[in-house]
Amino acid sequence: MDKTLQGKGASDPDRREPAAAVCLEDRAYTTDCLGDSQLVIEDDALLEWAHSNRISPQEAQIEAIQSRIIPLRYAKNFHSLTLGEQRRVCESRVLVCGCGGLGGALINLLARAGVGALRLVDGGVFVPSNLNRQWLCDTQALSRPKAEVAGARVRSINPLTEVEVFPVLMDENNAESFVKGMDLVIDALDDFAGRFLLAETARRMKVPFIHTAATGWWGQVSTFLPESFLDMHSIYGREEEQDRQPDELMGVLGPAPAVIGGLAAFEAIRLLSGRNSAYTDQLCYLDGESGRLDVIPLE
Repeated sequence: MDKTLQGKGASDPDRREPAAAVCLEDRAYTTDCLGDSQLVIEDDALLEWAHSNRISPQEAQIEAIQSRIIPLRYAKNFHSLTLGEQRRVCESRVLVCGCGGLGGALINLLARAGVGALRLVDGGVFVPSNLNRQWLCDTQALSRPKAEVAGARVRSINPLTEVEVFPVLMDENNAESFVKGMDLVIDALDDFAGRFLLAETARRMKVPFIHTAATGWWGQVSTFLPESFLDMHSIYGREEEQDRQPDELMGVLGPAPAVIGGLAAFEAIRLLSGRNSAYTDQLCYLDGESGRLDVIPLE
C-alpha cells in the first residue's frame, strides 16, 4: 500500500511558492490571536484555495503554516506548539489500529490536533455494549462498521485531515501494507495476538509504536521506538506463555479508555512534533480506582 493520498509534500522542490502564497494571503485576515496580531484563515477559504490550486487539503494547511498563516481551527494549539511543530503534526501520517474505546478517543484528539493523514483499521461493527465507553458509538451507529463511522467522524471534525478507512481485520497478510508509509503506529486493539503482530511489524519497518490498553478501572500506555532494546514482551512476557482473554471480554469503565486515549494522544503529539517521548521503554500505568498514575521503567 503506497501513500496514495500523499501529494507533493512540504519538502518538494517543485511546489508552487510565490504566486500560491499571495493568493493564500488574499483569503486570510488579521485578528488578535492569543494576544498577538496574526494572519488566520478559516476552513472554507483554505479548502477553496486548495481546490483552485489542485492540491490536497493537507498540503494546503502546510502551505498556510509555512506562510505564517494560522488555520483558525488550530489557533488554541499555540503557544503550546510552535509554528514549526504544528507544521510537523500537519505533515504526519498515523495508523490507528482499533476504532473502539481507545481508538475513538485517539482518533478524535488527533484529528482535532491537525494530524495530516489518518489510516484507520478495524474489522468490527458497533454493538450496544460499546455505548458505555466508545466515543464514536451512538444509537445511530449500531451495526455499522467501526472504521467507516470513524472515517466519517474525522471528516466532520477536520476536513483538512486526509483519512483512509479499512473495515477489515489486521492480520499477517496485510499488517505490512497498513504500516507502510506511516510516521507513527498506534495500537488501540483489544487482543494480544493483534498487538504483538502490530508491534513487531512496526519495529521491522522502523516506525515508532505506541501501545495502549484499558480494562476495568485500569489502563496503560507505552512507547517503543525502532531503536528500542525493549519491546512488548517487556510488558506481557512471551505471548505464547499467556492465556489471556481479549480486553473486550473483561469489561471496562468509560473513563479508562478516555484517559488512556488522552495520554496516548499527548505522546503522539510529542513524537510527531519532534519533541521527546515521555513513555519510551516505560509503562505509564493508570489505576483509576485509587486515582494513581505511575510511570514504571521496563526491563
